[in-house]
Amino acid sequence: MESRQPNHCSGQGHLTSAGKRDASLCSPPLLQALCCIIKSGVNLNISEWKSKTLQDLTLMELAYAHLGKASFYQLRDGCLKSILPITLKEINHSKHMEYSKNFVPVAGAFAVIEQVGFCYSRTDIPKHSNNKASPLLKSLYYFAGYPEASMDMKALYALRNSFLHNASLMSIATHSNKPSFYFQFDRHIDEVVQYSNTQWDGNIETFNPEMTTLINPEKIIDLASIVVDSALDCIANEFLQVSLKGGEKELYYRFLKHFN
Repeated sequence: MESRQPNHCSGQGHLTSAGKRDASLCSPPLLQALCCIIKSGVNLNISEWKSKTLQDLTLMELAYAHLGKASFYQLRDGCLKSILPITLKEINHSKHMEYSKNFVPVAGAFAVIEQVGFCYSRTDIPKHSNNKASPLLKSLYYFAGYPEASMDMKALYALRNSFLHNASLMSIATHSNKPSFYFQFDRHIDEVVQYSNTQWDGNIETFNPEMTTLINPEKIIDLASIVVDSALDCIANEFLQVSLKGGEKELYYRFLKHFN
């Protein structure tokens, strides 16, 4: 099915006081840097979306469409798809395949976790102290309950960097205040991370296998669903905050697709 941009867009315009887009502001859109607190205008009964056009959807509804698990959402003028459920389905498929169960689903899980942290925060807990922190760290803090600067956060961030940058399970810190790790996958441990009794200092000459940190890749994959579900729960409780500088237009063009 060929993708077509909806007629009202070269952007989606700003929200009016009624929570709808003002199409007169669409061309050209001059979106200011902002954080939009999602508070009202959501209709979680998606069956009623069939009577709405893409332009009718509020920012809250766009966020729900992004985070929701449906393959697509039927609108009056077509259907709306999100990259997140597609990615989650591919993760679930690949984790059961012999030749894709190690790298692919874990890389996908990290991408999902980062995507949620890139887009959203929440207003019912203290703001993350570092506004420039990695979206991965923000996501784990806001939507998975990890305390800031916890060792698990540091380990997952280190694994993400070494795993995605050079497909390695060894992470040698480039800063003295960051830990180094030699990871190995173990699907039988009960926690996400199981640390060695002896912390490795990052010196390859002093490394020995007793310094190995175990990681359960299944738990990382589970984290992807956890953060998505947590963000959805924040919508229902009116805690979700969109952190994208481009607001609704950026959310739509980055992660959603409208098909006529």
